[in-house]
Amino acid sequence: MQFFQLLGSLSYFRSINMQKFLVFLLLSLGLLLPVSTWAQKTDEQLAGQYLSAGEFRKAADIYEKLLNKNSSSIFLYDNLLNCYLKLKDEEEALRLIKKQSRRYDVNPAYRVDQAWVLEEFGKKEKAAQIRKDLLAEIPSNPSLIAELSLAFQKRGDKSLAIETYLKGRQVLRNNLIFSSELGGLYADLGKTKETVEEYLNVLFEDERQEEQVQGLLQNYLKNAAEYEICRQALLKRIRQHADKIVYQEMLIWLYVQKNDYAGAIPFVKQLERRNRTEGRQLMDLAYLAMANSRFDDAVFVLNEVVAMGTDKPYFALAKQTALEARAKKLLTGNYQAADLSDLEQEYKLMLKEFGEHEGTAQTIRDLAWLEANYLNKLQESVNHYLFLTGLVRLDKRFLANCKLELAEVYILKGEVWDAMLLFGQVDKDFSEDPLGQEARYRNARLSFYMGEFEWAKAQLDVLKTATTQLISNNAMELSLLIQENMVDSNPEPLRLFSAASLLLNRHLYKDAELRLDSISTLFPGHALSDDILFKKAQIRAGESNFPAAIACLDSLLSKHGQDILADNALFQMAEWTEFKLQDKTAASKLYERLILDYGGSFFVSEARRRYRVLRGDDLNQQESH
Repeated sequence: MQFFQLLGSLSYFRSINMQKFLVFLLLSLGLLLPVSTWAQKTDEQLAGQYLSAGEFRKAADIYEKLLNKNSSSIFLYDNLLNCYLKLKDEEEALRLIKKQSRRYDVNPAYRVDQAWVLEEFGKKEKAAQIRKDLLAEIPSNPSLIAELSLAFQKRGDKSLAIETYLKGRQVLRNNLIFSSELGGLYADLGKTKETVEEYLNVLFEDERQEEQVQGLLQNYLKNAAEYEICRQALLKRIRQHADKIVYQEMLIWLYVQKNDYAGAIPFVKQLERRNRTEGRQLMDLAYLAMANSRFDDAVFVLNEVVAMGTDKPYFALAKQTALEARAKKLLTGNYQAADLSDLEQEYKLMLKEFGEHEGTAQTIRDLAWLEANYLNKLQESVNHYLFLTGLVRLDKRFLANCKLELAEVYILKGEVWDAMLLFGQVDKDFSEDPLGQEARYRNARLSFYMGEFEWAKAQLDVLKTATTQLISNNAMELSLLIQENMVDSNPEPLRLFSAASLLLNRHLYKDAELRLDSISTLFPGHALSDDILFKKAQIRAGESNFPAAIACLDSLLSKHGQDILADNALFQMAEWTEFKLQDKTAASKLYERLILDYGGSFFVSEARRRYRVLRGDDLNQQESH
């Protein structure tokens, strides 16, 4: 009646717009909600406050009334039972349980609670008898079996929860049911063998769960002994169920987790024969090894593909990829000028053997990169990249990446407008793609190098929300650098710094350092001090003086440990210590320091992975041989 009275004056509602009318209507309805609903909410809150304050009698009185109105509420039941236990009122606790049990006699959870309460009051024999009866009366209903197991889990008895599922299997005459649930319970109790067996049962029933099972096992297998348990279980399954390819795939996955690529090869070959893939799956294994920086392992696997014969479809690709892996190992470690020359000759011999065409595009690209960044053969590099961009049948993304790299070579040559043109082309062709965002970032960075700070910052601010975290992180850092150093009316320090950055990018180290030193001389104590130390570290690294480079970063950390570059500096120190100084122990400590001191850093995930590899994680993992 009240509602219709509110609508009585039609002329009033005609005088307001529809939006206001809807707001008015909703408010009116809200005011007319039953008072009992608000009262119940208030009573629950009051009971919760009493419970938190330790006033259990007052809380129990309210929960009793609320449960009588809403007997199906597990929340109210649990809180009321908790109050009785806190009051040490065994009689009321058991009365509550029996009352609920009569209401919901199908649910076995209340009998579990009865045993739990009896044990709480020291009546262990009675409690044991109830549990024994529950297990002896397992119903032939999977849902009720699961409810009983969950009830035991709720009261902290995972062993009985497991026993419930096992007896349920007997009753249902199904040795595979409840495998996922049992796997989790066994894992919680640290029973590795049983955990593995149950999760392998999951795969027997549904091979689509392979990735999920891998993720679960990756969390539970912590040391070499546990991995060996899993390996033996998989070998047994392969013998028993030769038709189940999923077990072979799981075993290969397990070997990869241990970085034992050689151990995985026989099983990959079995899959090759079964699937008639003629080396493709070995190639996939090699790519995985390369992704994990296991370059020697990758070469070992690729040699297996080469050994399959020159008539096989992946022969040429395997040889080219093996050279790529050897090059990556060389360039991430210590090398001499002679090593670079030898690598250049290997690339040229490879191209002479297989020719220059779409099939050898990656080798041509690798050679162009080597020429530009390590051999200072800029025009030769440009010629190779131009050849690649003229191969119209190449993948568009591959071509776009070649354009980005060619643009960087143009920057090295001082031809910045040609670089901008290429960045713009990639941005246009991949405008809604991370590749386009990368091109946009590089273009903004180049504008920064050229002193166009406002335009660069505008572009960088847009890229803060980029799809990939790396681009977003880089854009944010460079934008913040511009913002912090444009606060006064003198842009000269930032202009000198951006010019030094461009010179550094062009490998003109002495000129770059002169610009950086001029900032320190003309503007002592400037806010760019930490950035200058970071750039000087990059200069020392470009000169292959890694101890001096690390010393610069160490100085940065000691003076500017709370600034934005601190985590970058620490991660770079760890990388150089690991790969250039070959000091695994010191590198491990640096990665650990980054994880502990800069938990929110972009680099934490990679630092944790490398730390685990260096530490071994009880898996006897070693770095690339």
